[in-house]
Amino acid sequence: MNELKTATLTVSLAIATLLVPRAAQAQEWTRQSFVLPKGGFEITGSPARPDLVRMNLSKNQAFEPVDFPVNFFWGVSSKVMIGITHERGLRLNTGVQDPKFRDTYNDVGFGSVIFLGGGHNYEVDLHAGVPLHQLSPEVWVGAQIGVLGRANVSRKVALIFDPSLYFGFNQRDQGNGDELHLPIWVWFQPTHIIAPFVGTALEGTLRNFGDNFRIPLEGGVLFTVAHGIHIGAMLRFPNALGKRDELKYDSNLDARELTFLGQFRF
Repeated sequence: MNELKTATLTVSLAIATLLVPRAAQAQEWTRQSFVLPKGGFEITGSPARPDLVRMNLSKNQAFEPVDFPVNFFWGVSSKVMIGITHERGLRLNTGVQDPKFRDTYNDVGFGSVIFLGGGHNYEVDLHAGVPLHQLSPEVWVGAQIGVLGRANVSRKVALIFDPSLYFGFNQRDQGNGDELHLPIWVWFQPTHIIAPFVGTALEGTLRNFGDNFRIPLEGGVLFTVAHGIHIGAMLRFPNALGKRDELKYDSNLDARELTFLGQFRF
């Protein structure tokens, strides 16, 4: 009997030793896979940096509007997830009274993330979709394709990148042109619970890119509340260092956003 108790205790300790590090690791945002397990479901923002509620804090335009760019993803298999995506989503306080509702909800899309390869210190995925930038008065149709990835350069630091190209299929003369997006973030993971980050990008329309490119700057923090649940906040300057809009703001820093972050996996 004593031998049985000893053996049981030994096996229990061995299992605990194996499970505890894995459970702790699963809580780290900088080690978590972008792709859901098969059968999983999540409510989130963009996979690289989950923006759920975006509030305009620009000069003389505070809270005009407030966007909810929420995405819904499903795990089709262990290597593929698909979902319904939004760039703006539900939009409140636009200052425009539109009987056709198009200022309140005027974009939707289909997105997918497909696992290409990875390990403990890196991940590479195909990130593609069909975003409808506008639903009314004319539907803007296009396709976006890119690579979503993570590289853990040290135990506490990870680089996350999400470069993509967008190709407009129609209404190109009205603004639905081809676009380039080259975002990158540096994430820090000092503990299993907290993950601050900074990010920037080079983006803009391919046509006359040199005259219209944008370079945003952003910084924020994400907290792990429970397994698969992360919440946080971010301050963003949409065009801190790019070409300045001479007609809209006196300074590029006059345009700014406060964003609440969130990812809820089930």
